[in-house]
Amino acid sequence: MALKLNGSNQGFRWKLRRALSRVAPRWARSTTVNVGITGHRACLLTPAVIAALEPVLEDVFGSLREAALSVGPGRMFKRRVQLRLHSALASGADQIAAKSAHATGYRVHALLPFEADEYRNDFSGRELEDFEDALQAAHEVRAIPGERSDEIGAYVSVGKAVIDEADILIAVWDGGEGKGPGGTAHVVGLALESAMPVIHIAIDRDAESVTTRLLVGGDASEPVVQPLSGSKAYRALLKQTLPPRRRA
Repeated sequence: MALKLNGSNQGFRWKLRRALSRVAPRWARSTTVNVGITGHRACLLTPAVIAALEPVLEDVFGSLREAALSVGPGRMFKRRVQLRLHSALASGADQIAAKSAHATGYRVHALLPFEADEYRNDFSGRELEDFEDALQAAHEVRAIPGERSDEIGAYVSVGKAVIDEADILIAVWDGGEGKGPGGTAHVVGLALESAMPVIHIAIDRDAESVTTRLLVGGDASEPVVQPLSGSKAYRALLKQTLPPRRRA
């Protein structure tokens, strides 16, 4: 015989949900989404592209958050959602993403290629001010750290660290070959090699616009592309990316 719960026994319903949440497996109570960011520095992003990019990034983070809230078991289980962005906080895409992540309820974990004092030498003027603001706002800060004598190696290492921490990579990228190891194209290639899905926010400087698609295989020069639009697509992405054993 089914037990009917109505407005007169809300207390019992709450106690039942609480009891079920205690005995449910950990993955049923908690979903953690770790997102990495790679992308072009500010010098390669025009003001018009930045203006187009900001709402798109916020929409992507918001869509991932809503998808994370919807995956997993039924509503009887009380479920926590932990959202994290892992970023090197470089000028441009990294910092823009960090602001969007803060705005949509993510914890921002800074992964720096050098100790903070040394990394400050990468910035000057307004960029240095923006870096200080981003560093101050981060919930956690960790330096790899690299050595300035092997600068390229440090940038490669921090790119790999972002991939190691993430389940999904967001790439603000023009699709070009880039400038070699440690650059955006290289990091995208490393993610695809490790079978990590990449949300590609493609920038078009000529049209001053951005579009979003999903890369699920191949390599940076010839990726396997899928469309990514709407809540159903984001839910499918998380269900494929976060099997139950990783939702603890």
